Amino acid sequence: MSYVPSNYSETTLASLSHVVMFHVLWVENIAKSKVAQLDEWKDFIDPHNASADRIKKSRVIREVRDEGDRDGEATEGDTAYIGNTNGTAIYKLLLRDGFNNFSYAYEAEPLRFMRQENTGTPMPIRLGGRLIVKQGAPIKRGVLFLTHKNCEYKGINPADAALVRTLNDGAAARAIDLLSRG
Repeated sequence: MSYVPSNYSETTLASLSHVVMFHVLWVENIAKSKVAQLDEWKDFIDPHNASADRIKKSRVIREVRDEGDRDGEATEGDTAYIGNTNGTAIYKLLLRDGFNNFSYAYEAEPLRFMRQENTGTPMPIRLGGRLIVKQGAPIKRGVLFLTHKNCEYKGINPADAALVRTLNDGAAARAIDLLSRG
C-alpha cells in the first residue's frame, strides 16, 4: 500500500492505518553538525587531505559552542565533531514507497539495524534497503517516527540491485555536494 505524507501535513498526530514497504533512499545523522558530517565525508573520500592535526592525530576543532561553557573552559561535547558516535546518533531517513511517494522518517528511539551494519562509509546502512513500517506508527505533520516495535528492516533485496547500485555509487560525492550547499 502507499503512504502519501501530504495527507498528514496539517495533522499534528496520527497513526499509520496500514503496513507500508519503503526503500531507504538517504540517511542523515541529525545529531551531528553539517560541518562535522562534511569533514567525515571528505575524510572518507581522501583521508590524506583530512582536517586533522597530524602530530596528535586528532581533529582540528572548527566550531565551539558557548552553551555549557564554564569559566571559559570547553567541556566534553562542546566541539561540533567529537562525541557524536553511532551510540548518540539520531537518524533522519528519506523513504520512498512503491508508488513513488517520498517521506521523511525520524528515529523515535535508537534502531538496532542502524547501528549493526558496517558499511565502511559514514552511512550507517547501505542505501536501497527495504523498510517495513507497521500499522500504528506515529505520524506528525507527515513525518513518520520509527521505533523498534513499529518498523522492521529487511535489508537489501536482490530484486533491487539496480536501485541499490544507483543510490550507493557516488553517494560520497552527493553527500559532500548536499552538505556544502548548506
